[in-house]
Amino acid sequence: MTSKNTKIKLTQSVVQSALSNRGQAAIYRDTEVSGFQLRVAARSATYYLDYKPTGRRPDGRQHASKSIKIGTVQSHSVAEARAEAARLKAEVTAGGDPAADRKAAKVAKAQKIARATTMAEAAEAYITTLTGSERHITTERGALRNGIQEMQAEAMSPEDVTPQDVMRMLDLHKGRACAVHRLGALSRFFDDLLAREVVLQNPCTRVSKRQRPKPPQPRTRHYNAAEMRSLWLCDGLSDAQLRFLRAMMLLPLRFNEACELVASEVEPENGRLVLPSKRTKNGDAFALPVPDQAMGLLDVTGSQDDPRVFPLAAPGKKFTSWTSLKNKVRKGSGLEDFNFHDLRRTFFTVLAEHGIGEPTVVDALLNHRQSSTRSGVIAAYNHATLWPQKVRVMEAWAGLVFSAVETGSWEAEANIVPLRRLEKT
Repeated sequence: MTSKNTKIKLTQSVVQSALSNRGQAAIYRDTEVSGFQLRVAARSATYYLDYKPTGRRPDGRQHASKSIKIGTVQSHSVAEARAEAARLKAEVTAGGDPAADRKAAKVAKAQKIARATTMAEAAEAYITTLTGSERHITTERGALRNGIQEMQAEAMSPEDVTPQDVMRMLDLHKGRACAVHRLGALSRFFDDLLAREVVLQNPCTRVSKRQRPKPPQPRTRHYNAAEMRSLWLCDGLSDAQLRFLRAMMLLPLRFNEACELVASEVEPENGRLVLPSKRTKNGDAFALPVPDQAMGLLDVTGSQDDPRVFPLAAPGKKFTSWTSLKNKVRKGSGLEDFNFHDLRRTFFTVLAEHGIGEPTVVDALLNHRQSSTRSGVIAAYNHATLWPQKVRVMEAWAGLVFSAVETGSWEAEANIVPLRRLEKT
């Protein structure tokens, strides 16, 4: 919307007229005090003073024009606002800079508040503002709290934290992935404080690149057919735990997505499960074909007390014993380095080794965000769900898993055809 610009002596009647006609943004410049003006918009009517500081900048050029808010039509009458504008102009003439002074006072006030607030208190306030999935919030919260504790900075003021404090925390975790997580959470916390002018600098960004932790090398572990057989025949698990493990072998879900799966998310009649956006890592709703062999592992008769397909924890309680379950699988299968996430890598790797499925289709089955946002022609034109291809890949994967369980090898059954050829026909 364009705005009109009127030069007029500001009076109370002019103000009332401007307020009654807000269909267009307008600026009314006073003829009595140069720079004094009323800015009117659909929901605001505010007095300002435009001015240019006296003198010159260090490079010899004139200062840029500045604007400072005086008040609203509710807080000031025209006479009061004009008097304040005249006072501010006198301050400028004397060499002052009211806008800069006001900003400095605001920063000083924020710093005073920050010095009266401890790192622990500031962190807890910041945590309440975190958004995203529950998993992200939990991870970010834990990394931030642990980082502050390891810096021994709980009682310190945020302004007093130095790069040396951050490095003391990093020294505890040399070569470990948690150092990257701690530093990232702390840096985002200080960025928030910096944006709110609570601190003047982010100490995390002042840690030299040489001293910052390097991201861990990508994991490459995946399971061979004999190891998949050992996992399928794992001892020492309850019925729900064994069903969960076997379902994870057949369905490339993330751990949290699978362990909190509820009956309403499974559609046996459609041969699929559907996760709402709030349940996925990337925030996108996700549908996954479920082969018949896997559907039999999903208990969709859950009670009102506990509708989960895999009741791994007491009704009403979230499952948190990840490490305990992982260790039981390691002991019962003999795979001392077992991790649930490696099953997703095995899914992708084995399918690729057998030439089954286009990489885009397999990546989409893992619900990776980039599978639907690739650059070039795919991003611009390919909005298909690829459902038939996904169904065939999942059926082929189930066949491979059962071949591994029965024979200890990835012997492709007769009905497993390299699907790249099928998808191009």
